[in-house]
Amino acid sequence: MFSLTTMVLYERSMRDVASLCVRSAGGLLFRELTPRDRAAFERGLALQGTRETTFQPAFGMKDVDDRLRSGERCFVCEDGDRIAGYIWFSTVDKHIREIDATLRLKDGDVYAYNAYVDQEYRGGNITPSILAEAGRVLLRGGSRRLLLVTMNWNENTHRTLRKADFLRDGNLRAGYFATFRFFVNSCRNVNVSRNAGPFEFYGKLFRKVAAALSRGTAARGRMV
Repeated sequence: MFSLTTMVLYERSMRDVASLCVRSAGGLLFRELTPRDRAAFERGLALQGTRETTFQPAFGMKDVDDRLRSGERCFVCEDGDRIAGYIWFSTVDKHIREIDATLRLKDGDVYAYNAYVDQEYRGGNITPSILAEAGRVLLRGGSRRLLLVTMNWNENTHRTLRKADFLRDGNLRAGYFATFRFFVNSCRNVNVSRNAGPFEFYGKLFRKVAAALSRGTAARGRMV
């Protein structure tokens, strides 16, 4: 049995993100989520849950409360009393559920994740507008680099990030071959550590055997 999940990591300096010039529909407000927005955010999550098949909410209101208490921040697109889109931002190491690995952030790094735009507002530059507003706020707080990860099949997000001149840093691949769990990080400027799973022992054993075979092959090569 073989399974593979591939995610793509993008980065851009926070100063560049903050200076993005984005045109979006009039009447929309881009700002940071506050405690008074809890009811509107809850309504938005409920609507997302009933409308979406692929982009179901990855968290609930308890997670919202826990994230805000821990110092994470969320920036939103507001249309009247409605939350039309949101993106979460973390300045500490963050677990990436889809590949069961942890993104290790350096000082000045910010990780943007769980981005979502309501179906009715897609194609209106909501995501880059939220990023630009968040970039201006986070830059003033000393943040220097913004990181994002998206699924390799999500072409709409890739197109949005390319349009905003984000740099594609590399791929994060995780999966199983039979009972062997593997993880490959091809990113140049980011450290991502895989979480030890139930088959981690077999992974270590496999690497030891592969190293021993490699040494044996090298030794035979020297003898001939």
